[in-house]
Amino acid sequence: MKTPSTEYAFSKPELQILRELAKGRHALSSIEEALSIKPSLLSYNLKKLLNKGLIKTTDQGYRKQVYFNDSKHASLCRDLLVSYDYIDWQNILTGKTIEILFETLTTSGKTLSKFPKNTRWRHLKNLKVRGIITHNEKGYSINPRFSILIDFLNEYQKFFANKLALTISDNSVILWQEDMEFLFRAPKNIQPPTVKGFFKTATSIFHNYDLPLFSEFDTYLYSTSKRSIRPEDAILHTLLIEPNSVRYTTYALLLIKKTEQKTDKDYLLQQAEGYGLKSQITNMLQFLKTHKRTSEALPTWNEFMAKARDYKVD
Repeated sequence: MKTPSTEYAFSKPELQILRELAKGRHALSSIEEALSIKPSLLSYNLKKLLNKGLIKTTDQGYRKQVYFNDSKHASLCRDLLVSYDYIDWQNILTGKTIEILFETLTTSGKTLSKFPKNTRWRHLKNLKVRGIITHNEKGYSINPRFSILIDFLNEYQKFFANKLALTISDNSVILWQEDMEFLFRAPKNIQPPTVKGFFKTATSIFHNYDLPLFSEFDTYLYSTSKRSIRPEDAILHTLLIEPNSVRYTTYALLLIKKTEQKTDKDYLLQQAEGYGLKSQITNMLQFLKTHKRTSEALPTWNEFMAKARDYKVD
């Protein structure tokens, strides 16, 4: 399978075709004429747009027509091209530029770090010149004036996350997502994923630590940056299933206690900050020391002790 970035990045011909559709040209013959594009190249790029869920085709007699799809990200793409028709999107939504836009979307003003400095600077410069990216003392962010772009990027990523999850099972359900890392639930007893980037995690691997939790589903993480799932990762992914849930917080506490001799607290807190869970993890670690409930997401100490006895956690 191709990596997501090679699938969701656009080529210039793809964007040129989408702009023609946004102008109201739907017949393949009129698009060929307007772009002076060969039929074979047009067909190739239409196939890529179909895989992106952006277009649909119909046959009207001997003429094939192309339209924007009815999906949410396709509708936002059309609105983007119509509302900002003066922007040269064929130089923006291609290659690494769209990946930098995705990272800018999820860093919330923090420093971008995914790309080498020179590459990052070159692409950010082009985006700043067009007013798409703004910069202040907190970092980079997408200009709120381009709200349709923000909505499109969000929905576009959701589409690809869902598409990847469905390769594992038709009944997969996304539980959490940030950028192209996402957590999803799938029925048990499916064929284990062989594609790079999929990991079983959360309560689904608690049995590895002598905590046999039973469920009709398994939880998976898709990530291109991780190489394995550590106990600390499983703890955090358990919390992400249903944030602020006493049930899942209790499960996570059991795993912290079960693996406390091996758990790297610094790594746990560092990763928790990235997931927006640092405050919750801090409360949980304090709870295990003081036995005092300081958050509604925590069980009472007696409730936790009862669960600990059930699962033979000292």
